[in-house]
Amino acid sequence: MSNYKHFLDTVFYNIVINEVIERRKCRATGKVRFNGVAEATFFIHWLKWRIRKWLEKPVRRKHRNKGFGEKTGTPRYVYHCEFCEGYHITKEYPYDYQLKKEKYNREYF
Repeated sequence: MSNYKHFLDTVFYNIVINEVIERRKCRATGKVRFNGVAEATFFIHWLKWRIRKWLEKPVRRKHRNKGFGEKTGTPRYVYHCEFCEGYHITKEYPYDYQLKKEKYNREYF
């Protein structure tokens, strides 16, 4: 294991995520609200690390060949919420979201 991966493992193993990041719910969207971009980005990296560790378990390795867990590697993005003035995480690419939003505004407004 490289020094960088070993460092990440020691950092993430010792972190209790609920003590590091204050997460609340947005009343408008129902999504988890983060106070800043850095908190949301850190949570994304922590989540990817947890999924990778979960898939390394012997029970999960046999399912990996059957297509299980293929969608866990989807990239996640941080965006600013106009309702709660916080930040949320989404799997949707920001450019695609903007196109859908413009199309919706043209049709209904």
